[in-house]
Amino acid sequence: MIDIRFLGGCREVGRMGMLVDTGAEKFLWEYGINVENWGKPIKPEINFDGVFVSHAHLDHSGLLPQIYREGYEGMLYSDPTTIDLLSILLRDSLKIQKSECNDIDFFMEDIKHLERNASFLKAGETQDFTLSNVSFHNAGHIPGSVTTLLESRGKRVLFTGDIKFQGTQLMNGADTNFQNIDVLISESTYSYTNHPDRTVIENGLRKTVQRTIYGGGVCLIPAFAVGRTQEILLNLSDLGVPIYLDGMGVRATEAILRHAKSIKDYKKLSNAFSRAHKVTRGSERDRIIEKPCAIITTAGMLNGGPILSYLSKLHGREDCSLVMTGYQVPGTGGRNLMETGRFVSGEIDVRPRMRIEFLDFSAHTDHDHLIEFYKKVRPKKIVLVHGEKTEEFAKELNGMGFNAVAPKNGDTLRID
Repeated sequence: MIDIRFLGGCREVGRMGMLVDTGAEKFLWEYGINVENWGKPIKPEINFDGVFVSHAHLDHSGLLPQIYREGYEGMLYSDPTTIDLLSILLRDSLKIQKSECNDIDFFMEDIKHLERNASFLKAGETQDFTLSNVSFHNAGHIPGSVTTLLESRGKRVLFTGDIKFQGTQLMNGADTNFQNIDVLISESTYSYTNHPDRTVIENGLRKTVQRTIYGGGVCLIPAFAVGRTQEILLNLSDLGVPIYLDGMGVRATEAILRHAKSIKDYKKLSNAFSRAHKVTRGSERDRIIEKPCAIITTAGMLNGGPILSYLSKLHGREDCSLVMTGYQVPGTGGRNLMETGRFVSGEIDVRPRMRIEFLDFSAHTDHDHLIEFYKKVRPKKIVLVHGEKTEEFAKELNGMGFNAVAPKNGDTLRID
């Protein structure tokens, strides 16, 4: 008998967390936050035999230092790329907490404790425990991302983490060769829609950048530091135009390049990164925008970072462009701009005159590719998490002959 208690991430995107109890061991799978409002999962008892994290994004990992603050002394199992990226993201998260939050969830000593207790497990490798074993497999989402397979008491439980089946310029597609899966815990972020063809999106970005620069303007590309910055850089690397990198994406790219096998084409990314101009001081930004160029910078949802500085100076220029490349969480500056046409942040409240575009460079899979995966794996049960429309998707899947459920936070699934 295996019990899985869902601590967060059910019927929502964010604050993922699950407690897996095999009867002989207890494992924590993910422990993240809601990045827009610091929402947290249900707090478990700190008595784990191991903690696993699928990738570095904070909605899956952002509270992990807290378990060390509260007494956990065991191992955190992850791909080595994930730990390098997580070190960057957690330090930035702590900085933001100190400036924005009344209650701080962890401190620098807790991040360092986590780093000391990291145990590297790469895709294709297995960790044995008293009764169970856990293996990692490529998830195709961002560098270091993995799916997690638990084998215990004759049962096989697979958790997709965040997953992407189609390859991109940055990543190879996820592994799909799984058999005899009793329970598949599946992300369903985009269960309600399909993404446009990647080539069309890539060409759209390139055309906008060229049109803007050749027209004498600056093309701003706010991008997530991990995964998106590197993919955008790869897409633009052969255009022969000035490209600047600003913000956390510089450190994230350096970290990723320390792990050559975590990406599809190390040489191409390394060369693209070498050619790009890195912004090292805020005082450089005024000089940069005096000439046509493309600037890839954080934050991807316009909720902080260097992008605010650039927008405050360029919003009134019709020869400039702003290209948003990822999901904009409700309440963020990017989402408000898309819905209202106004950008509001601190003392900035403007209706930009620059060209604004949204291009769907999602690192998640979509509706049709999820169903294709389910048909290939044929799990006995599908548990839908990490999505805002899991109930509707479960109903659709049950109508197709699958056994699908959409649990709530706090629910426990028993596997007999």
